[in-house]
Amino acid sequence: MENKKEFRSDVLEKLYRGDSKTSILNQILTQVQAIIPNSICTIYNIDEEGKYLLHEIDLNLPDSNNIALHGIPITDGFISSETKTLFEKRRILENIHSYPLEDHLKNTLQQTCLTSCLLEPIKDPSGKKTGTFTIYYPNNITLNTEELEQISELADLTAIVLDRYRIIEKLEDRENIYRKLANASKDGIFIIKGDKIIEVNKRAEEMTGYSKIELSGMSIFNFMGEDNWSSDYSDGLPKERHYIEAIAVNRANEKLNVGVNIKESSLNGETVCLLSVNDLTHIRNAEKELKKLSQTVIQSPASVVVTNCEGHIEYVNPKFMELTGYNLNEIKGQNPKILSSGNTPLSIYKNLWETIKSGNNWSGELQNKKKNGDLFWEYATISALKDKNEEITHFIGVKEDITQRKRQDQIKEIILNISNAVLSQPTLSDFISFIKQELSKLINTKNFFVALYDEDKECFYMPYHDGEFDSVETFPKGKSISGWVIDHGKALLADIETLFAMAERGEVELLGEPSKIWLGMPLKRKNKTIGVLVIQSYDNEKAVTEEDKEILELVSHQISISIEKKRTEELLKQALLDARESDRLKSVFLTTMSHELRTPLNAVLGFSSIVDMDTPIETAVDFCKMIHQSGEHLLNIVEDLFDISLIETGQIRMTYSTNSLSGLLNEIHDMIIAEQISMNKTHIDLKLHMPDSASLCMLNTDPKRFKQIFLNLLKNALKYTEAGQIEYGLKHDNDQSELPFQFYVKDTGIGIPKDLQKSIFGIFRQANETLSREYNGIGLGLSISKNLVERLGGKIWVESKLGEGSTFHFTHSSCL
Repeated sequence: MENKKEFRSDVLEKLYRGDSKTSILNQILTQVQAIIPNSICTIYNIDEEGKYLLHEIDLNLPDSNNIALHGIPITDGFISSETKTLFEKRRILENIHSYPLEDHLKNTLQQTCLTSCLLEPIKDPSGKKTGTFTIYYPNNITLNTEELEQISELADLTAIVLDRYRIIEKLEDRENIYRKLANASKDGIFIIKGDKIIEVNKRAEEMTGYSKIELSGMSIFNFMGEDNWSSDYSDGLPKERHYIEAIAVNRANEKLNVGVNIKESSLNGETVCLLSVNDLTHIRNAEKELKKLSQTVIQSPASVVVTNCEGHIEYVNPKFMELTGYNLNEIKGQNPKILSSGNTPLSIYKNLWETIKSGNNWSGELQNKKKNGDLFWEYATISALKDKNEEITHFIGVKEDITQRKRQDQIKEIILNISNAVLSQPTLSDFISFIKQELSKLINTKNFFVALYDEDKECFYMPYHDGEFDSVETFPKGKSISGWVIDHGKALLADIETLFAMAERGEVELLGEPSKIWLGMPLKRKNKTIGVLVIQSYDNEKAVTEEDKEILELVSHQISISIEKKRTEELLKQALLDARESDRLKSVFLTTMSHELRTPLNAVLGFSSIVDMDTPIETAVDFCKMIHQSGEHLLNIVEDLFDISLIETGQIRMTYSTNSLSGLLNEIHDMIIAEQISMNKTHIDLKLHMPDSASLCMLNTDPKRFKQIFLNLLKNALKYTEAGQIEYGLKHDNDQSELPFQFYVKDTGIGIPKDLQKSIFGIFRQANETLSREYNGIGLGLSISKNLVERLGGKIWVESKLGEGSTFHFTHSSCL
């Protein structure tokens, strides 16, 4: 058996959505036969009075059996075992032919070749037995506990279905009463028992002035005096007379001339009178109704528009004018297509026109446009008005403004789409772009960005920005408008005047292109603001409204959760990539180290092994120089390893002292010239750039580390430059001591691809590891330089074009 809960839910869902009783019961019977193969299941019901057993439905049971059992009376002497189970618990009949059945029943069952059966009582929700669930089987039926439990549950489910349809049938009986009243709707209809009113139609309410609730139980004499009736009146019912004319008095004490048709009828088994009351003063009442109708149209909360048969507007009510912004003079004579937004498919308008021209009603949703250009949604019902010859003379449209409802539906759809897109969008930037696209269904997102806040660094970074101006990757929080949203933890909608006022009070600092309107919504996760979603306009102060703010407040929670999930997902992916890259770099590093260590060691061991007493002094001196150079190279490698180890463990220390900037740069120049000679790169032009005022500048730094940074950059420049020049020094003269100095090293070497310019400062990284054999080196120099620059309070970056050269910049704080 399929999952019991799923099957039960499926049956109940079909029941409540109005599927037919036959289809639902067939589904249950099919399920029974799936539990007990080769069986035949049938359902017997009892009538409302509990007197007769009725065949309800079966699968494949011969008609003769159904005819034989259908309508059998339920009495004390009844011999059918199906009936007996109504008053007992479950029964299993091993041989139904051995039971004392009537001859025609026994013959019928023998013809079906059915031997045994299971009788399961059907009980309504109150516990009353209302029928039997009978399962016939050609052999002896044997069921385990689980199968019996499943049959019992299906019997209970059947009881729910049958009970539901009993209620529906009763309601349908009740509806028949209303249909009778509706058929006589031109008259006031009263159903009375004795002299008490038990039911009325709408016209009777209008005629008397009382509501249906007030009339229920009221004496008919309150409306038409007792003296209007026949003297032959007994048991509260008029006799013999079938029509009377009377004077009726309504709630407003107005006298009405009425004609009353009297007909005896029955309701729920009781005798009642059906009164059809015709208002003979219908002309005067018709005038009043016309006036009432006119006022209803005028005061209607729905828009009403009337056109001639050609579709030209003849009348609109005040609500129409209020909603669209057009007055009657502007709209009269126009076609309703003046409201068309251009967003509704032409096929809908074509269907609308064909439907109403054929005299049928058309209903549907339309997106229209107001006089000021704003879009709105309407649910319209358009009908044809016909004359006495059934010729169409006019069309009337009644339209409800459903803009807010549509907006709420769209908001729910947007929230769902954003939630589902977390897994489908590959990157955070793509995901935020999707958010922008979804929000654009309701809001003008022409200038849109999301800024995520780094609390440790007190700055924002923008994973996504789509706007006309001010596109940056990061910006400090400071007194930015986004920073205000972070500090206050609430949304901000401000026009340009408000922003200027906030700036004058010192609350914010306005940077970049000024916005006519600015909306910032905090993105919160676990009571912490993680960023800001911003929508702004540079040219239209009405592009973003208070309503847009309310929409963002509704969706911001889901956006925050989704962005946090996507950001976490990207961090995990990056962590995995970093781990894999780290393993790869370690392998590359070990391979490089093997080569870099063996090269100088081989030189030391090789040259030292061939020097002996017979070696000429000149040759021995040359060998010693080579051994010395190899030893220095080896020492540099070991020192780099020590440095990176100290940096990684946080044990490196800075020893600050006050130094002459020009002195440091001159020392560096002398050292790099020596390095240039040892590298056989004397054909490259080395230029030291130092402004005149630099000779007076003192620098508070660690001189050893400062020179180490410069020399690492210069050695790299020499290594990767085959021709041209290398320029280095102070970028510009700084006459404001509180700002850091900017130093640079510029070469005409091989350059660095753009996609590698950020990664080259990582440990063990070179712009291209395949060049390590050609240029030597273990890839630690730039990583060491970056860490040293940052410990000295500066930052380092590179500008480069492949094949044209590179320029490394770094800054230094604490300048005196």
